[in-house]
Amino acid sequence: MSFSLRKWYLDCIAEDGEVAVAYCAELRWGALALRYASLLQLDDAQGTRVRSTLRACPEPELAGQRLSWVTPALGISGTWDARASAFSAELSEGVRWECVQPRSQVELLLPDGRILLGLGYVEILTLTIPPWRLPIRELRWGRFAGAEHGAVWIEWLGPHPVNLVLIDGAPAELSIDGVLRLSESRVLRSGRIGETALSIIPDLEKVFPGRIVGLEETKWRSRGALTLASAPVENGWAIHEVVRWPP
Repeated sequence: MSFSLRKWYLDCIAEDGEVAVAYCAELRWGALALRYASLLQLDDAQGTRVRSTLRACPEPELAGQRLSWVTPALGISGTWDARASAFSAELSEGVRWECVQPRSQVELLLPDGRILLGLGYVEILTLTIPPWRLPIRELRWGRFAGAEHGAVWIEWLGPHPVNLVLIDGAPAELSIDGVLRLSESRVLRSGRIGETALSIIPDLEKVFPGRIVGLEETKWRSRGALTLASAPVENGWAIHEVVRWPP
């Protein structure tokens, strides 16, 4: 059966570490077609909260260096203003990654009526190959943003290894571990992706193969310190994750 998934990822971290991570996706697989969106929030006062919807949500709109997104189904609206150049790549056959905004200035209206101001990130992942057929054993991904510089990294371990690091939107021949130090990590989400997705798509385990339902994901928010040869140490926040595929 034909398969396609187009997934937007957008985030924002305020100076005090409050986090908002949003997803907007369209999935088509054979006769199945659905759109969904979700919002994950973290702050020290209330901890982690997640809300999701299968109601139709418009995709974000990009006009020049500004991206706007209004989604009443989640109760949020915001703008992301780019502070670094976009980058895109075919990571493997059937996998296109678009780093729309490696680092951006964000103003986001939250469901409780507050405005979250901070630095953010936007990407689009497009799959025309089912994720359970990806040549990956483990995925490591992350993004860091400081006031002047930012970094993004993707590492695939398995039959088709990938190691890509962007500094301010441009590919760099270096190891992210050699330039970025992470500390004070706090878990945003941990567990099987199937458990999370069941809150959005009922009977998911009856529809999708175990190799996708059984994916183990852990996502963190961490303080980061980026050390580049051409600049002073840059302090900021990072969101990063490890995803492991079952055998």
